[in-house]
Amino acid sequence: MKIALDIGHNCYPDLGAVAIGYECDMNLNVGTLLTKKLATKGIIVILTKPRTAKSVGLSLKKRVTTANDLNCDYFVSIHHNAFNGTAHGSEVYAVSPTGSKLAQNILDQIINLGFYNRGVKNGRHLYVLTSTNMPAVLVEGCFVDSQKDMALWDPEKMADAIFTGICNFLDI
Repeated sequence: MKIALDIGHNCYPDLGAVAIGYECDMNLNVGTLLTKKLATKGIIVILTKPRTAKSVGLSLKKRVTTANDLNCDYFVSIHHNAFNGTAHGSEVYAVSPTGSKLAQNILDQIINLGFYNRGVKNGRHLYVLTSTNMPAVLVEGCFVDSQKDMALWDPEKMADAIFTGICNFLDI
């Protein structure tokens, strides 16, 4: 079993949202912990974050190419959201039926942490979901510009929730 793990942003100029929290740092913290947790189940984790990219578009293309070229079974992209300081909660994007099932399993675990359930959403507008050859999800753990969300956010608990959701989906 190979999971492409996309630790969102973290490749200049693709740095993500900045507010109360810094999305690139939050994604990296959760992704690093999640990588270790998945390895305990014998899952091969393929990190897709490129070392360099001249644009956000090229960064996204490199992430997808890595996952596709290495024939990963699933693609999981870790993100945290921002909007207007009043939006809050968690949502997971997917495009395929299998991706939607994986997304729901992950979201169920995240909302158990106390985050508002914004639902599983159609990710047809997201390049990493429409360009991968495998079922893919993009997790928006919480809003970096929400006081409410940032008071709940803990990287270990978020990584644990995503890990448990993946394991429940895979029945391992």
